[in-house]
Amino acid sequence: MRVVRKQNRDVRKPVAAPWGAIAGICLLVQSAWGLQPQTLFNFQVSPGTATGALVEGPDGNFYGTTAHGGPHGGGTVFRVTSAGILTTLVASVDNPAAGLAVGNDGLLYGMNGAGGGPSGFGSVFKMSTNGELMTIAVFDGVNAGNPQSGLVLAPDGNFYGMSQEGGTNEVGNVFRVTPAGVVTSLVSFDGSTLGGFPAAGLTVGPDGELYGVTEIGGTAGAGTIFKMTTAGAFTPLYSFQSTNGFVGRARLTVGPDHALYGIRRDGGSADLGMVYRITTNGTFSTVFSFSGTNGTSPEGELALGADGQLYGTTQQGGAGTLGTVFKVSTNGGLTTLVSFNSAANSAPQAGLLRARDGNFYGCSPGAVFKMTPGGVMSILSSLIPLNGLHPQSGLIVGPDGSFYGTTRDGGSNNMGTIFKLSAGGALSTVFDFDGTNGSAPEGALVIGRDGNFYGTTSLGGAGSAGTIFRFATNGALTTLMSMGGTNGGDPQCQLVVGADGVMYGTAPEFGAGGVGTVFRITTNGVFTVLLAFNGTNGANPEDGLTAGLDGNLYGTTADGTIAATQNGTVFKITPGGALTTLVAFSNTNGASPLGGLVQGGDGVLYGTTSFGGTNFGYGTIFKLTTNGAFTQLFNFHFTDGEEPVAKMIFGPDGALYGTTAVGGHLGGNPFGGGEGTVFRITTNGVFTSVAFFDGTNGFNLPSPLAVAGDGSLLGVTGEGGPGGGGTIFRVVVAPMLTGVARSSNGSVNISGTGLPGTGFRLLAAGTPAAKPFPTLVTSGAFDTNGDFSFTDAGAVTNGMRFYRLAIP
Repeated sequence: MRVVRKQNRDVRKPVAAPWGAIAGICLLVQSAWGLQPQTLFNFQVSPGTATGALVEGPDGNFYGTTAHGGPHGGGTVFRVTSAGILTTLVASVDNPAAGLAVGNDGLLYGMNGAGGGPSGFGSVFKMSTNGELMTIAVFDGVNAGNPQSGLVLAPDGNFYGMSQEGGTNEVGNVFRVTPAGVVTSLVSFDGSTLGGFPAAGLTVGPDGELYGVTEIGGTAGAGTIFKMTTAGAFTPLYSFQSTNGFVGRARLTVGPDHALYGIRRDGGSADLGMVYRITTNGTFSTVFSFSGTNGTSPEGELALGADGQLYGTTQQGGAGTLGTVFKVSTNGGLTTLVSFNSAANSAPQAGLLRARDGNFYGCSPGAVFKMTPGGVMSILSSLIPLNGLHPQSGLIVGPDGSFYGTTRDGGSNNMGTIFKLSAGGALSTVFDFDGTNGSAPEGALVIGRDGNFYGTTSLGGAGSAGTIFRFATNGALTTLMSMGGTNGGDPQCQLVVGADGVMYGTAPEFGAGGVGTVFRITTNGVFTVLLAFNGTNGANPEDGLTAGLDGNLYGTTADGTIAATQNGTVFKITPGGALTTLVAFSNTNGASPLGGLVQGGDGVLYGTTSFGGTNFGYGTIFKLTTNGAFTQLFNFHFTDGEEPVAKMIFGPDGALYGTTAVGGHLGGNPFGGGEGTVFRITTNGVFTSVAFFDGTNGFNLPSPLAVAGDGSLLGVTGEGGPGGGGTIFRVVVAPMLTGVARSSNGSVNISGTGLPGTGFRLLAAGTPAAKPFPTLVTSGAFDTNGDFSFTDAGAVTNGMRFYRLAIP
């Protein structure tokens, strides 16, 4: 006999048949956990904010560090090419100190401000230009602790640095590190005469000695400037006075006159920051005091230009109040070269690098930029994830068959995006919010009867409390309403199209009662407040509304201010605004129904509560008739999920599918990491855990699922995944055959996977064209792991046998 198997083009991802149809045979034998989420797209978080100047590597590329950010939040080491290609080289470092140093061997040397061993005082590393990193020294809390700024290469070939902690007095230390990683403590600060808490790096002066600044100590307690030899002979040069300010975190720069120049973030004649000069013998003078219009709050180190002037940045001030790039002569003549005017590229904390090509390169929190000596600026690379990050809304199918959704953050203005995901899995950003038209969208889009998309943003707009917008398929966005005040604020909902074609929604904040509103809005922007909640009738409706089969609207409030409604409500409201409270939650039957409602074809409403219930308050699932008859279907236990916050959906099998924000750790499940779940529940309360999240595949499931054309479930995680910014995932819930193998006696061993506890039928036929397959081989239910296996002894007498797996 022959056993015929249907081949898959990619055996790593068996293709599921459409829901309710019959799954084809595939070659891959999967593990028991066949229903794990498949990641379709990873949103990347920003590498973080660079606080130290870039360095130019021997390969001509630019390298920098961030103390925080990246997919793990602990900081990164990154590379930017001259063409603007950004690469995060290392994302597992612990709070790298600001800036790198290029060694004589062409390697990059840097420090971590934390980690490095069980004591966690930091370490020294060296790294190749392709990101191969090696720790060469570990600090012990005395020779150094918590270094904030990078090393400097001295003429003797060794590196020198300072730490904000450590030393014998625990207020900082100066140390030497050889390229082989030998650390030698040179000077321990005392917090007084010698200074203390040095946050800036050292500078090699024109005389070959090392110069630095401290944050505290000196005669006025405002810090010091000092010099020292590489052998550790220490000389205090100057004690900062109160008029000089109290914050100076930039290392000194050698000027064309062989004096050293520095920056104070405050101080100066207007107390808005200053540039100062100090000679190698300690003569101090103020070069320039910022006034606001020409910048304020400088913090990055200065760079010496080919023209003998000093170039730097301010975090604030200038024509756009978002910071500046300036040049200043040694006699105090300042020229503002650039006033930042974009929130996506502003407020730089790092200084400039003059590269070998003669141009200056710098970093703002949102971008790496390039500037000519004449002040012509261009964005070299965005540090803001242009694809967006932290998606909070569910996906919907657009008129073109693609899925559309929003991200709360990211995009060219770091205020959120609208994106499109093609059927092939390609993601593209179709709109970037800019604040004036809204920011931080959290609710899913909806398609109006005119074919346009409609949605809400939780922030931005004229009232800074969110917007309602229309988005056309050609990419044009129109703000229909700016929220704030009596009309409500902070809308986070998906709008719903009522039976009258008008859209309805909720705002959880503001309104006449201060705790939210129900509103309606036409496609041309005619807005009406239907109801203002006041606490006694509920408060803070977060999810939006469900259009009932009876023409009324149904929704939930998360809170209330009196005993009867302090745990939230379910309500009915007519299109005219008449409200009826159907359920006031008591905590025992649930609390805080954040996820809203979905209505079945029989008119029954189904929903979840994020808290409350009988199992330590992990949340519940309930059903409710439109006249208020309430039934509790399920209490979460943490092992199967906790805190459902999104609306459930009906799958094509008639069951409900939903997500939990956290929970879901089962003892023997290697994928159960307590970071959220996908679940299934029948209308009579039979519950099944479908998928588990552990952070690496995403966490924080904030929104409803969507059903794809093949019957699989699509959703988003708001955070986590390899990129750290959330994911778009798919869960294949249709049953699949995972293995077909003939034994020596002619029988066939068959295995499959499906939802744990659900029933299946195994069918056979002599031809794949048979409709239906005529022979029932066996039936049963998938086990607790979602598996089944069966030996078909009847195959011994059949010359050809085709198998299909069906749900009852």
